[in-house]
Amino acid sequence: MGKNRLQRGLNFMSHLKGVFPGFRPVWGIFNGGHDALSAFSSHHFVLWALPHGNARYKVTDRVVTDQGGSKGEYTGRFYAAWECMDKCDITSGCASFTYNPRVGHCHFKDEC
Repeated sequence: MGKNRLQRGLNFMSHLKGVFPGFRPVWGIFNGGHDALSAFSSHHFVLWALPHGNARYKVTDRVVTDQGGSKGEYTGRFYAAWECMDKCDITSGCASFTYNPRVGHCHFKDEC
C-alpha cells in the first residue's frame, strides 16, 4: 500500500528484501510517464535486462561516433537484445552492435 506510485514501489522493494534475504533490489526513474515502451527502451531497463555474464558488451545512451563497418543485421522480426548479443558472438568479425529496442532490430559492426 501507499499513497503514490513511488511509495508503493518502495514498499514492494522492502517486501522483496524481507522475502528474499540478501536481495538487493535495483531501481531507477525514467522519463516516460505511463508509456511502457519508454520504460522498456530506457537505459536502466537495458542494463538490467542484458545478461551480466557477458562482459564483452557495454551499453551506451547514444550511438557512438564511429561504429565501424557493417557485419550484417537482423531486422526480419523483433529480436531481444540478448538475441542480438548471441548472434553477434557467432558472427565472424562482429565486434559490437546497435540495437533499436522499439522494433527489436540489431545491426552488427566491426568496431567497438
